[in-house]
Amino acid sequence: MTIDPRTPVIIGAAQVAQKPPVDDVLVDAPDALGLITDAVRGAAEDTGGSGVLEAIDLIAVVGGLWRYKNPGAMVADELGIDANGMLTTFGGNLPIHATHMLADRIAAGEIEMAVLAGGECNLTRRNLAKAGAEPPRREESRADDVEHWGPPLNMGDRVAIDRGGELPRNTYAILDSAIRATRDESLDDARDRAAALWAGYAAVAAGNAHAADRQGLTADAIREPSPTNRMVSWPYTKAMCANNNVDQAAALIICSTAVADRLDAPVESRVYPHLCVVSYDSPTLVDRDALSQAPGLSAAGAALREQVGDLDEVDHVDLYSCFPAIVSLTCEALGLSPDRQLTVAGGLAFAGAPLNFAAGQALVAMIHALRADPGARGLVQGNGGHATKHALGLYSTTPPEVPAHIDDLGLFGSPPPIAASDHEGAATILGATVEFGRAGAERAVAVVEFEDGSRSWANSDDVALMDAITTHEMCGQTVSVVAGEMRLS
Repeated sequence: MTIDPRTPVIIGAAQVAQKPPVDDVLVDAPDALGLITDAVRGAAEDTGGSGVLEAIDLIAVVGGLWRYKNPGAMVADELGIDANGMLTTFGGNLPIHATHMLADRIAAGEIEMAVLAGGECNLTRRNLAKAGAEPPRREESRADDVEHWGPPLNMGDRVAIDRGGELPRNTYAILDSAIRATRDESLDDARDRAAALWAGYAAVAAGNAHAADRQGLTADAIREPSPTNRMVSWPYTKAMCANNNVDQAAALIICSTAVADRLDAPVESRVYPHLCVVSYDSPTLVDRDALSQAPGLSAAGAALREQVGDLDEVDHVDLYSCFPAIVSLTCEALGLSPDRQLTVAGGLAFAGAPLNFAAGQALVAMIHALRADPGARGLVQGNGGHATKHALGLYSTTPPEVPAHIDDLGLFGSPPPIAASDHEGAATILGATVEFGRAGAERAVAVVEFEDGSRSWANSDDVALMDAITTHEMCGQTVSVVAGEMRLS
């Protein structure tokens, strides 16, 4: 097969992870920029080629908790190369979407070689905070010479922030409650479903040398609260939540086939982007038409199936796993069996979640999995916001018959009216959770719908209501709401 020399191909991928001793946190404390630079060096070595770093045109870095304006240029300076910098917006979808954006630019001849990288030092940041110290910060010489890329991330307005609707731990738990009610599952069955999914991820993480948690927890250990696994947002325990308390970074190198040939990158190590489908749902759950659904994700799955066929026949998949609800939704939207292996990296709870770059780490793991299984296909999912921003990427060591491309399906859904913040009256619970602190249940958080069809976030500190949410099916039940405070009718 003759390959077009402009065909984009991934030739290098690497991840770095560390667990610095807490006692030595003030001595040579690592920073995210250093980890990202190490990951880029590792990706260059992984190519097996020569002169790779010097051939890089652009270093794109996915936005993070650090406050650098042009981290890509800073990495280039650290490496001693002349490359431009790009900084993306926030969102767990961006590593997949951005990989294919860079592939498009390479195919169009705009650039020859690019790096996509990201990482965090949140573990060190927290250890420094405990010691009363600030994370190290570097000076920037090219702060304003940066290209910005990516759609904005909307996590909620002031009402959502005040009432807990901005926090992913709450919104995904509420989403899970709506899925449970739609499927007519019992509370115990839903918790078993979530724990079984997560046990599959934990088993894969146990074999991942870079994973933050390699214990390989069982479903029972994941499901049940314990001194080391407290309840966070019902029904999610700590083990069911993305673990961002990590020092991790990863990078991949993508270039044209002509450049890969020139650099003598081994053919057997090349992985080709085939297709990316992106779509969007409403920014928050309160304005989602049906809480148990993500029509944008379903549309993306349908579009991918139309071009690829039965997705359950794709050899390797890595589904984004910040919380169990998104995995349940994705399996349904893509027609994947929840009983199959759903990750090659181990998931955000166990492999680790360096904020927006978890899907980038999954893609690095997928690249290595595909190299070990020549000719196989791999599917990696990125997910941003409250199951809002979707990116599905398909890859293989076999070059694509159709040039790699992005299908942007746009925004889906027809948002219902939003109630005024001081609206009051009878309302129906559409989805609910209970926030837990270390001492126990603290606040109920729910999406409610008033009799006029308008929606709102609602809270309660009523012990009876919080107990009801954790012991009975409350979706569909009526409560009275006054200025966002709900009580049993």
